[in-house]
Amino acid sequence: MQTRQLSVTERLRELIMAGEFEPGFHLQEVPLAKSLDVSRTPVRAALIALAQEGLLTYRPQRGYLVRKASLEEILDAYTVRGSLESTACRLLAERGAAAEAMKILKDCLEEGDRILAAGRLTDEGFQPWREMNNRLHQTILTATGNDLLIDLTARTLNIPLTSSRVVHWIDYTAMRRSHDHHWVIVEAIERRQPSRAEAMMTEHILVSSDVIRRNFGRP
Repeated sequence: MQTRQLSVTERLRELIMAGEFEPGFHLQEVPLAKSLDVSRTPVRAALIALAQEGLLTYRPQRGYLVRKASLEEILDAYTVRGSLESTACRLLAERGAAAEAMKILKDCLEEGDRILAAGRLTDEGFQPWREMNNRLHQTILTATGNDLLIDLTARTLNIPLTSSRVVHWIDYTAMRRSHDHHWVIVEAIERRQPSRAEAMMTEHILVSSDVIRRNFGRP
């Protein structure tokens, strides 16, 4: 049961962070259990866990709602995320990344290239891109071995729309530019160029912040 609960929690977290449920959406146990093909027990436990993480809000008589976040809160989270992940890049470049971590990062680069080889955005490539993007960012964090940095970043990513699971690009050119950033970041880490790796990750995340600002209609 514990394994099933963790699996359901992770799946619901992915759906929320990917924007599959609108802010304020009412998550109900029965429909969720049916769609995930599980009993209500792990779903109920998952909802409680995600509320504790800050992704959901509990309201008496209404149940669990997807948390709403203000534009200011989201942008602040991006600023913090940019600082934390750029620090991770600096640390990793200074210390040197393990061969296993570098292999994962290079595999992510190659997968991104394959997805982009179509020369346009496709429905088939969107989910693999999202998974690749998240894997690259998480690998950099994990490879630092800095538990506090990893934990602080995880908390920041619980703010809606800030996770590396979420992809904001709506055109091929923007996605291409994002992946060019990935290449620079990984190469800077491999070549032990801390300042370059740090600066590129900062720019990479702030570009996403700019997309959020424009989409919310803020000048």
